[in-house]
Amino acid sequence: MTLKACGVMIGALIGLAAISGPARADDFYSGKTIRFSVGASAAGGFTLVARVMAQHLKNHIPGHPTMLIEAKPGAGGAKSMDYVLNAASKDGTNIGAVLPPAVVAPLLRKLRYDSTQAQWIGSVTPMTEVSSVWHTAPAKTLEQAKKIQLVMATSSKLSSAYLIPAFLNAAIGTKFKMVQGYRGGGPMNKAMITGEVNGRGSFFNSYRTTKPDWLRDKKVIHLLQVGPTIKDIADVPNLRDVVKTDEQRRIVKFLEVSAQIGHGFYVAAGVPADRVRILRDAFVATMNDPAFQADAKKRRISVDPVAAAHMQQVVATAFATPKPLLAKFKKMVKLGKPKKK
Repeated sequence: MTLKACGVMIGALIGLAAISGPARADDFYSGKTIRFSVGASAAGGFTLVARVMAQHLKNHIPGHPTMLIEAKPGAGGAKSMDYVLNAASKDGTNIGAVLPPAVVAPLLRKLRYDSTQAQWIGSVTPMTEVSSVWHTAPAKTLEQAKKIQLVMATSSKLSSAYLIPAFLNAAIGTKFKMVQGYRGGGPMNKAMITGEVNGRGSFFNSYRTTKPDWLRDKKVIHLLQVGPTIKDIADVPNLRDVVKTDEQRRIVKFLEVSAQIGHGFYVAAGVPADRVRILRDAFVATMNDPAFQADAKKRRISVDPVAAAHMQQVVATAFATPKPLLAKFKKMVKLGKPKKK
């Protein structure tokens, strides 16, 4: 449910906010600081979007709180989500800016948080993932990657930067080798430039906002996209079109959940309903704010909002994935129990 599809819903929410007036008589957020925990590096596109959104969001929250952005990269975004859902205060002053793979990570490995407990505020836009290589890589197409090994950077096995190439190896016979341990997009980009690795998984919109010169000068070459097809790279194959069996196509739908979540924002279970409503109404108003839209355009940030209710549905659908299918997928990508240190 993108902006066009949820236009009526957005209008209704704005109307409701206008009719009901201030959401809390005591103006809870006055004098408060809202902390955004971003599951990616400080220099990445996710942090940039969180920063720009927060700058405008505060104008639509009664009391106009101070906004603080904190980057908490690690484990494909799982570190940040664990913090927001478990450790952070539950009074509405902690918002998660999700790195999408963290939402489905508990389905693949035992973690301390439950993604279904997140109360979604909304998403700025869906995000198509891309598997890309630096222009000096020895293979520059998916077909070539079936014959030539490509070394790909990733934070951990919970990241889609690992899961997608590992799935490709099992499904169509590519020869990707994944190197774990990189803390965020900045170190991965540096590793590509220096030749330490050949490529990485990321989101196309992140390149568009933080590395537009790389796209313009063809410094990165995209081998694959996962999610809604990006018209700017329509010639790049989509994962759903390269798999071979119905079972593999069902796995692709699971992998596409990250793209649907995109630049999503959430709070933990336990945050009072009236404060969740304040934040959701403020998010809707921000997405429709001409000042935010102009700022986003200037910074090359795509804006195609996804409503909170649809975000909840996407997560619920992901967690309804049959366990036998998940077990098969985990075996395909060699996602066993982590080694004890």
